[in-house]
Amino acid sequence: MRQDTYLFLAALAFGVLVLPFLVYLTGTYVFGQYAAGGALGFFGDFARGLASLTWHAWAVALGPVAIVAIWRALWRLSAPPPPPMRRREPT
Repeated sequence: MRQDTYLFLAALAFGVLVLPFLVYLTGTYVFGQYAAGGALGFFGDFARGLASLTWHAWAVALGPVAIVAIWRALWRLSAPPPPPMRRREPT
């Protein structure tokens, strides 16, 4: 259980700290310069979006968490069941 917690925290940190900058870089490559400033301006707009509960900011932030949750659920569903525990008879 502890390993899952670290995995979800890492996914959340990636979604809040790294992914917005990757979105910014992709946007500047595809669409050109960001109108409200550079990368820090974009991150500020992203943080304001999180604070004002806009769905697109939260989708970026929680997207990696959702991917990890789906991956973990599929992993657990596809894993073979553990062998039954044998009861030890008292001697």
